[in-house]
Amino acid sequence: MVRQKGFSIINISGLAIGIACAILIFLWVNHELSYDRFNVKADRLYRLVQTQYYSTGPLTTPCMPGPVAKDIRADFPEINNSFMYYVLSGVVSYEDKKFTEYFRLADPELFEMFTFEFLTGNAEHVFDDLNSIVITDKMAKKYFGEEYPIGKVIKINNEHSFKVTGIIKETPTNSSFRFDMCIPFEYIKKFGHNLSRYGWNSYFVYVELTEGTDYKKVNEKIKDYLIRKKAEVDEGEKVDLFLFPLKNVHLYSWSGGKGDIQYIFIFSAIAVFILLIACINFMNLSTARSAKRSREIAIRKTVGADRNNLIRQFIGESMILTVFAFGVSLILVHILLPFFNDISEKKLIIDYTDIKMWFGFIIIIFTVGLLAGSYPAFYLSSFNPVKAMKSGSHKGKGNFYFRRILVVFQFALSVFLIISTIVIYKQLSYVQNKELGMDTEDIMLIVLRGDSKEKFTVFKTELQQNPNITNITRASHLPFMIGSNGGGFEWEGKNPEDDVLIGFGYTGTDYIETLNMKLSSGRYYKQNIQTDSAAIVINQKAAKIFDMKEPVGQWLKSGDDKYKIIGMVEDFHFLPMQYSIDPLILFYNPEICRYMYIKIASANKEQTIEYVQKTWGKINTGYPFKYEFLDDVYKDYYTDEARLTKIIGYFALLAIFISCLGLFGLAAFMAEQRTKEIGIRKVLGASVSGVISLVAKDFMKWVIIANIIAYPFAWLAMDHWLNGYVYHTKLSADIFFYAFILSV
Repeated sequence: MVRQKGFSIINISGLAIGIACAILIFLWVNHELSYDRFNVKADRLYRLVQTQYYSTGPLTTPCMPGPVAKDIRADFPEINNSFMYYVLSGVVSYEDKKFTEYFRLADPELFEMFTFEFLTGNAEHVFDDLNSIVITDKMAKKYFGEEYPIGKVIKINNEHSFKVTGIIKETPTNSSFRFDMCIPFEYIKKFGHNLSRYGWNSYFVYVELTEGTDYKKVNEKIKDYLIRKKAEVDEGEKVDLFLFPLKNVHLYSWSGGKGDIQYIFIFSAIAVFILLIACINFMNLSTARSAKRSREIAIRKTVGADRNNLIRQFIGESMILTVFAFGVSLILVHILLPFFNDISEKKLIIDYTDIKMWFGFIIIIFTVGLLAGSYPAFYLSSFNPVKAMKSGSHKGKGNFYFRRILVVFQFALSVFLIISTIVIYKQLSYVQNKELGMDTEDIMLIVLRGDSKEKFTVFKTELQQNPNITNITRASHLPFMIGSNGGGFEWEGKNPEDDVLIGFGYTGTDYIETLNMKLSSGRYYKQNIQTDSAAIVINQKAAKIFDMKEPVGQWLKSGDDKYKIIGMVEDFHFLPMQYSIDPLILFYNPEICRYMYIKIASANKEQTIEYVQKTWGKINTGYPFKYEFLDDVYKDYYTDEARLTKIIGYFALLAIFISCLGLFGLAAFMAEQRTKEIGIRKVLGASVSGVISLVAKDFMKWVIIANIIAYPFAWLAMDHWLNGYVYHTKLSADIFFYAFILSV
């Protein structure tokens, strides 16, 4: 190490960076796999999920009807406990402090089933009173500072008062069930929700099975439970109810998709790739330097060392270098961890008291040391002592070609990572910039609270006085996340056996004008036409499903309600890109709309926002002004892909850097071997660029071969990943060209 400092630094640096990457990924993967494991009853907790079957295809959802949690517990002895929950948002206030917060409504059984650390309060009695609230220590500090919070009263939306009865420690980040505030589920009735209907799926349920119960057998028993409980069942209606393990909630999709587990596989593969690249560097440099050690090995064999002695020696050297590299990698991890936490939005730490952590470290050291040192050990120990002593070196074609194979392999891995990064980036750019069939730019989004809902017309009229505000509307959903849907619709000529799942949302007037949507035919709702309350607007996909060439003027029925189609809007993406455009109905019901959209001019944006805030203050004095821009909200739906792109991009760069370290080492060694040749060439007039191309072209052809090998594997992997999106970018030739240029 001391005598050959350059090669030692390259070897240790390559291994250290590779191991540091592997440790960071190990921390991330370990955190992802640990989700919900801290719950004492995790093995017995399950989420209720249902699959509804329609002629257009199945729909799997965790949404449940109001009575199911209590009923299923009473009807099946295998179900030991259950609770129902829901999520709402509102303005939470205490004295002069007001913040918009999300809060949960849950049955008291929540605290019996899930593990929470109560800092203050009794878990069994915190919900004895309907007007109770449990908050985290973080919220307690936010609202009460140094005051003792128990017994204090906070308000939600200035009208619902709750007394603090319990303080819990903030839930770990590796929990799929987190909240900052929680009130009794029964209070939901005071928000106007109905809990007695079996045909209305809006809430969420967890159940706890008795110890030793096989959940798959319970699934067989509860499969048709929802159908049996419905008072009125349509002939042929099919709904399957099943239990989905809590431990799978974070990583797997209950609808049969891959869920976040695909990221575990992706990052684990990256860790393996980078470690392999680092180990290949070690092998390459060790075998390349073999000529310098041939006499040493010959003398050892001459004085009695057998091959096993030499193998142990070289493996030992590899292990020592790996331990050195591991020490350096820990320093790198501590430097990089804050940055990695920032881009991955985690709070990862190295817990040196965790035995599993040390076990993982030992596996990494042992695997890398053995993998990196195995080939050099077997290769160097095979030297013929007589030949080595005579020639002073050991050269072999096998060694030469094996080094080239390793270079090709490590660059093929690097090219694979580069292509993956480019494809993921292109897909992210595609979904964020694809034409949605609407315009989300320069549209302010405000959640209507308090008086702003009742005084919407006054609010709108006041805002329209500003020439920079071009359009205003309201709706029940975000335009790219209209998740409500249902079946049971009837129309003329419908096949009686068909039950079509149709999405639906509620809007006010000026909806399509504000979002710049296009009408195919008919008109949209108008303020002064009273009959519009019994009218509907459909999208083109709905007209196609209904087999209506001229839908305007035709009728649609849902139960006892009959609606006249007055307009057809061109198809737009009302769900994320993972979903196809399905049939959609837009109803006119402004009273239940909770979102306000304000289209503003690009110029004087700051002044316009100030004007909206000032007007809000006059109309809605008790509620803080809060807004977002619709295009920013849309981009937020793809933050996972954005994080994935960043992380893979950084690791791909590191993989290339490690590969280049090895390549640099080999090039330096070749230059050292060819010093006399290069000297003669320069004396005879060779230029510096000519000498560089002489050395580089040998490597270049192997990098080109690596590209050719990597392309089909990268294409197959990325094609499979893209197929998870209904709408996705194409695997065009330019992606592979960019990868080629970067690798070169």
